[in-house]
Amino acid sequence: MNSIKHPRVFDPLDLEIIDRVYETAWAQVEAREPFRDRGRDGEREEALRKLIFAFAGTGRVDFDNLCDSVLANMPEQLIPAPEGASQG
Repeated sequence: MNSIKHPRVFDPLDLEIIDRVYETAWAQVEAREPFRDRGRDGEREEALRKLIFAFAGTGRVDFDNLCDSVLANMPEQLIPAPEGASQG
């Protein structure tokens, strides 16, 4: 038999928690960088979704743990560097 890895299936409560973590994390993006290039928000939103699902897929979905993990890993991936700052 082929061993095909199936994506994790989340139950409705898991999805509700994931949605609330997304809202919390996105509020942080907006608060930390109010003058960001909003034209790139779609890219940031997609990156945030991927980050959340990456952490959610590793075990039991718990708001506090998931939110803490996402917020701790968010700055370098989602918060834009100030204009003129080196990203090297």
